[in-house]
Amino acid sequence: MKKENWRRPGSRRFPRFTGRHWLLLGWTILLAIKNDGAEITCPEECTCRTTYHREEGRLLRIACSRGDMHSIPVDYFDRNAHIIAISAPPDNPNFLTIGPIFTQPAPFTNLQELHIVNSNVPSIGQYSFWGLQNLRLINLTYNNLTSINADNFRGLINLTELHLDHNNIEQMPSETFRHLTALRTLILSNNQISTLVPRLFRMLAKLSYLDLSDNPLADLNPEVFKDIQHLRVLKCRRCLLRRVNTQIYHLVPHLEELDLGENLFKYLTPDEFISLKKLKKLKLDGNQLSVVVDHMFGRNRELRALSLARNRLALLAPAALANLTALAHLDISHNKIDKFHLQTFAPIVESLKTINFSGNNLPLNEIAIVLQILPDIHGVGMANLSLPDIPPNFFTYNEHLVALDISWNKLTKFPYKLLTKTKFLQRLDISHNKLQTLSEQDLQRLEAIAQIDLSKNSWHCDQCSAGTMIVYMTTTVLNGTIRHLKCYSPMRLRGKSFADMSFDRLDPCPSTHEAQMSVIAGLMLLCIAVLAAVAGALCCTRRRAAHYYTNEEKRREHEHDHPEELLGRTELGSVATIHAPYHLVAKGS
Repeated sequence: MKKENWRRPGSRRFPRFTGRHWLLLGWTILLAIKNDGAEITCPEECTCRTTYHREEGRLLRIACSRGDMHSIPVDYFDRNAHIIAISAPPDNPNFLTIGPIFTQPAPFTNLQELHIVNSNVPSIGQYSFWGLQNLRLINLTYNNLTSINADNFRGLINLTELHLDHNNIEQMPSETFRHLTALRTLILSNNQISTLVPRLFRMLAKLSYLDLSDNPLADLNPEVFKDIQHLRVLKCRRCLLRRVNTQIYHLVPHLEELDLGENLFKYLTPDEFISLKKLKKLKLDGNQLSVVVDHMFGRNRELRALSLARNRLALLAPAALANLTALAHLDISHNKIDKFHLQTFAPIVESLKTINFSGNNLPLNEIAIVLQILPDIHGVGMANLSLPDIPPNFFTYNEHLVALDISWNKLTKFPYKLLTKTKFLQRLDISHNKLQTLSEQDLQRLEAIAQIDLSKNSWHCDQCSAGTMIVYMTTTVLNGTIRHLKCYSPMRLRGKSFADMSFDRLDPCPSTHEAQMSVIAGLMLLCIAVLAAVAGALCCTRRRAAHYYTNEEKRREHEHDHPEELLGRTELGSVATIHAPYHLVAKGS
């Protein structure tokens, strides 16, 4: 029976490879390598490289970042490029113009991303991107654009992201983006836009992310939002807003993130956000709110993050957080709050994961009471509260604490006993305090914490205070953390980095005898100063007394020798006082 040249794994048949098959496979691999490593056309002022993306496969990237470029050398670019990135350092900017250079004489048909940044581009020419149907992202940030119109973007039917922030755009006509029907992200922040004209966003039905921050808008026209009703994220920080027409919220009911931080809001109506039932993240920080009334967020049951930081809040109303049973992150820092109603936090006891108390007028006992009812809290902010110390049992009920910020306080000793209660702590900020040293015990506790900030403390650089820290700097995982610390004392080492220090450069430890002698010397100097002050005071008193008696004796002798002069002194010294009644009687008679 003839032996078949096949083998059967399972139910399928696979041919057995012969020498001819292996030779053919080898030529195929060599051909693939040759094609993959084919020479790439690249100008000398740029860099060109091939990268691999899991989904996109092989991508050719051309980057020109040296600066001082006055024209884009597209004639030397490989026409198969997928990403073109042109930028410049701040001290050596480009001076470029944009026209149909990417479409003529032959378009970059594979181009997916185009970045032209910090290049002083004054305008975009008409039909500049015509034919670039695979282009998905255009980034024109940090240029000098002053205006844009619809013809600038004609032909970009697949564009999904457009970044025009950090320019000088002042106005945009209606339907500016009507050719970008696939656009999902539009960033217009940091421009000079003062008005949004009606139907500006017409044809942007798929837009989900809009950033208008840092524009002097002062007001938002509801008509503008009729064409973008599927918006998910709206950012308008620092837009000089005093209020928002609530009709806008009715037009964008799918909004999940709203950022109105650093505006001029002084109050919010109880039904301000009643239409935003899908809202998950709300930022109202940096405004002028003085109160958050009961049931303010009663309809926002999906809200997970709320920032009320840097306002003028003196108190949270008892039902201010009612119905927020999904709230996980609450920031009330840097207000004027000095006490809490416990019922305020009742709705969020089971959901809250992080809370920031920093920068308020809160005593520790108020914070402690709140933390007792939040046993599952993961992150706590207690910065800028002027705390000289924190009781060791402060976090007894918060054993799951992962992040703690106690910076900008007045701590003079590392809170070792406090941190032994927080076994799962991974992020600690204890910067801007008055710590002078860390013991070996303190350093061992810090080894178990992944992210630590110990900067801006009063580190004392002598062999007793900093010696152990220097040793740990070279032998443990705290190397990176300690190296960046700077000495505060003695004066000759102030500002010196621990990275530049060695044990020999540190001041020696004062011995016990020297310390005792310095204390005794200080007391002796104090006693001498006190005795000198007392002696000086006694001497001065005696001198004044002697001077007085001497003058008095001379005066009496003079009066005895010249009694006739006594009658002529009616307005001088004690004589005038003695003769005053006589004159008054004489005048009355």
